[in-house]
Amino acid sequence: MLKKSTSANLILKPMDEGNLATVMEIEQLSFPYPWSQGMFLSEFRKRPFSLSYVAEEQCSGEIVGYVLFSLVFEELHLLNLAVHPRCRRKGIGDRLIAFVLGIGRERKTEKVLLEVRASNAPALALYHKFGFREVGIRPNYYLNPTENALLFQFNLEKVTIQHV
Repeated sequence: MLKKSTSANLILKPMDEGNLATVMEIEQLSFPYPWSQGMFLSEFRKRPFSLSYVAEEQCSGEIVGYVLFSLVFEELHLLNLAVHPRCRRKGIGDRLIAFVLGIGRERKTEKVLLEVRASNAPALALYHKFGFREVGIRPNYYLNPTENALLFQFNLEKVTIQHV
């Protein structure tokens, strides 16, 4: 049984295909139109430009969240992030975002971009908390239901980020 992990009990490590069943479970519990297994596998094949990590509970080894992002030249694009519903509001999302921003800083990335459903209030609060700014709208970007995506940007060159 999955415990209610906190960010202090986590190990962040590269995702691999062996993690996919658990990642798919979290994905399906988290989004109305989840990524398919093929989409995750496609990202694995794009390495080194696409990176993916899981948040693993240190004691049990259970995966409680994940993040996927791409790094191309000066731009980092956050593609997907989710935390198991039973483990939310424990700082795990914060830890994943701080981790990604730290990698962006190490790789000399200038900006981080992401899209988020306009109605996803918890994600919007997380991104605002870290200082992401809304810079545009992608009309009808999401399906089931059809919804606009808000485009957010974070400028790394102006902020010092440390891994959490």
